[in-house]
Amino acid sequence: MIPILYESNWISIQTLWVFVVLALLISSYLTVERLRRERVNFTLLIEHSTFFFFCGILGARLAYFIFHTDAYTPGLDLRTLQNFFSIWDQGFSFWGGASAIGLALLYRLKKEGEPLSKWADALIVPFYTGIIIGDLGAFFGGYSYGVPTNLPWGVLYESYNVKYTVPVHPTQLYSMVILIALLWSKKKIAQKSTFFQTHGNTALYLTTTLALSSFLLEFLRGDDTLLILNVRVPMLLYLVLFLAAGWALLKRYNTHASAPKKTQHGSPETL
Repeated sequence: MIPILYESNWISIQTLWVFVVLALLISSYLTVERLRRERVNFTLLIEHSTFFFFCGILGARLAYFIFHTDAYTPGLDLRTLQNFFSIWDQGFSFWGGASAIGLALLYRLKKEGEPLSKWADALIVPFYTGIIIGDLGAFFGGYSYGVPTNLPWGVLYESYNVKYTVPVHPTQLYSMVILIALLWSKKKIAQKSTFFQTHGNTALYLTTTLALSSFLLEFLRGDDTLLILNVRVPMLLYLVLFLAAGWALLKRYNTHASAPKKTQHGSPETL
């Protein structure tokens, strides 16, 4: 693939980070537009942007550090602290940064008394968009790759990032296709049901399906990560998120299904 987009004696531009910046710009634009449409205080993002930025950097670095302990903690001494702050090695976790920003945003929203469900619905689609663009960057850069495969669409990398010298599953592209399909499914469901007219249901549906698809993709992932009893820790985290979000989604669906339907005049139907 193309792990380095441009390189000279003075600078090296990695493809992944070009796509990360592009994802941030497009997602930020979509976020502002959707928040404006929801008529919430979207200037809160601008006012506390520095706070969110540093939370994201810290969370991304901390998560990557934890999930790659063999490389960063040869011994619990001063080198451990030094390695943590050596951010020029570009060791950052997308999900770590996203989780940290999410928690920081949740704190600010609750403190400001903002409607959480409206914000969640407005942010989930830009979040999906950012992941899709980031997956494309990871594909070209040789990150988040899969296990070896004999399938005709297997991808052969010649990059130090990839530990395999044989074709591997392009799990990044799998993720892209799945996320686009999930966004399409939400749109099709919304055309036939009023379920997504309730604030928060869109976010729950897309969060549940994202967690499930990410959990299943972990079976095909070949990059190194932290293991517990030979099980990938991200897989366990996705499973927990799926169960939690899925339970909340099921409760909301049952409430929606049991609610009396309205006639064209807005009054409940009588049987």
